[in-house]
Amino acid sequence: MAEAGVPAIVVTFADPPLLAAFERDLDRPGAPLLGDPDRLLYAAFGFGRASLARVWLDPRSVTHHLRLLARGRRPAPLPRQDTLQLGGDVVVDPGGRVGWVYASRGPEDRPAVAAIIEAMLRSASRAQPSGGSRRINRE
Repeated sequence: MAEAGVPAIVVTFADPPLLAAFERDLDRPGAPLLGDPDRLLYAAFGFGRASLARVWLDPRSVTHHLRLLARGRRPAPLPRQDTLQLGGDVVVDPGGRVGWVYASRGPEDRPAVAAIIEAMLRSASRAQPSGGSRRINRE
């Protein structure tokens, strides 16, 4: 996200005592890691929950996990977390307005980094208030 000149913040629903373990696993120096154990931000941005079948049996998810394993990525030995909670990405403009929301449909569903950077650049360059929040819908 440094390409866009905008700071990135990572929010997880992990309890505060687990944040240090997540920080080590993410290895994102300079990106603050915040805990939202009550999932207030998740609810505010419409980040829902997936079914057990969608997370563990769906071919897209299985393929994603197999690719991670093939690259040497192993699940971190963290206490059990809610594997059904979906996440997403949000871009907030300099005025504090939500400029872009990507709500993941499954654990492997992530926007391209280029799409996030483009949304960040658009939000950072807005000179006039947009009159409110805007949600980007995917087809």
